[in-house]
Amino acid sequence: MALSTGFWAFKTLAAAHELDLFSRLAGGAGTTVAELAEALGLHPRPAEMLLTGCAALGLLEKTGGRYRNTPLSEAYLVKGKPYYFGGFVQMADKRLYPGWGKLTEALRTNGPTTWDPAVQSSMFDGEDPTMLAHFWEAMHSLSTMTARKLGEAVDLSHFRRLLDIGGGSGAYDIELCKQYGALRATVFDLPHVAAIAAGKIAEAGLTDRIETAGGSFFEQLPGDHDVHLLSMILHDWDEAKDRALLSRSFEALPSGGAVVISELLVNDEKTGPAPAALMSLNMLIETEGRNYTPAEYSAWLEEAGFRHIETVWFDAPAANGAVIGRKP
Repeated sequence: MALSTGFWAFKTLAAAHELDLFSRLAGGAGTTVAELAEALGLHPRPAEMLLTGCAALGLLEKTGGRYRNTPLSEAYLVKGKPYYFGGFVQMADKRLYPGWGKLTEALRTNGPTTWDPAVQSSMFDGEDPTMLAHFWEAMHSLSTMTARKLGEAVDLSHFRRLLDIGGGSGAYDIELCKQYGALRATVFDLPHVAAIAAGKIAEAGLTDRIETAGGSFFEQLPGDHDVHLLSMILHDWDEAKDRALLSRSFEALPSGGAVVISELLVNDEKTGPAPAALMSLNMLIETEGRNYTPAEYSAWLEEAGFRHIETVWFDAPAANGAVIGRKP
């Protein structure tokens, strides 16, 4: 029953977010059923059901007849907060939810359902600009929380320059540079994405330590970095492209350098864990890749020339571990 009705909880969250409920209640402001119904133009019956549902999910709490944000929703679902997660909720609702509705089609065709490779060059080609903005905000929020856990689990104190390959909005670089005061970083991504990262880096006040570079990691990688980060990148691509990218990383790194692959890792037995296995199915509806195992990454790293390969496990929203290889 829990599996069958899992989408009920998500759609309750998504509807409340779409109605801007949590931002309305920011800062301790509460609401009664009647007040919310009037403010949103709803009938009291669904207004009460929505508030009850959000309270049951731990998103609201009720005292003295008034519903208020819980610390969880106050921190992550109020617009403008540092770790606002609403962009991911909206992307999941408007893009991924319809794509997952066609999962059987994806299984039968071995192709994505959120975009059409026959008429689009990539999942971003022709995408609605508003949805793209939500995507990057979602990725920034998800990456910020994950980067903090990665920095605690993997010791980067011996490295001086980090190259974030496919670094997106620069969230990992911002968090890791905050954790490691001597670290400098470069966000390497397509030019229009690097521009997004530059804005985020400026907002964080780290333009003196983090730079951006535009280009395709399928063509070349910038030099003069002693650690490479591949976070939520390799699961986008098939095995041949991943092997080629790891070989390119090996060639660009100096002796003593390292590559860090941070992902939701499927276990070597391919029986779980559930977040990694389900993310892998998400890659089916979105990309040509899947979520790989530590054994698979280790074999590819070894083939590329890396040695002293290890897997470090941790608990974060977008990753559960890192596979690390070092260049002799």
